[in-house]
Amino acid sequence: MDEVRKLEAKSLARAKSRSRRRRVSTIRSRTIRGSLALFAVLWGVVFVQLASGNDPALSTKHHAERNSAAASPEPTPAEPAREPAPEAEAELDGSEFEVEEAVPEFEEFESEPEFEEAAPEIEEPIVTSSS
Repeated sequence: MDEVRKLEAKSLARAKSRSRRRRVSTIRSRTIRGSLALFAVLWGVVFVQLASGNDPALSTKHHAERNSAAASPEPTPAEPAREPAPEAEAELDGSEFEVEEAVPEFEEFESEPEFEEAAPEIEEPIVTSSS
């Protein structure tokens, strides 16, 4: 009977090994299928968003909000506006600074004179010892 128990133990071990392989295979296939499905869904969302013309990177509304916020920064409530120290005001009375006239940003330039194109000069071919 000893051999019968050994055979039963071996067949039980084989059955456990097969079931473990089957579970591992099932888990791997579910993980791969799930990740592929998630990738396809996310890529589809991005594709539909771009195809419909709602590209966030090209959004003028977003850029306009960002540019207006950068152009006029306002002090936050946590940071009150600072007043200059009284001694700093005394030093900057304006007498030592010269005021320059404002120069317009864009000046109209005269159109550049048109140049006549010169005829290309014909050069003699270079002769070497190997030619």
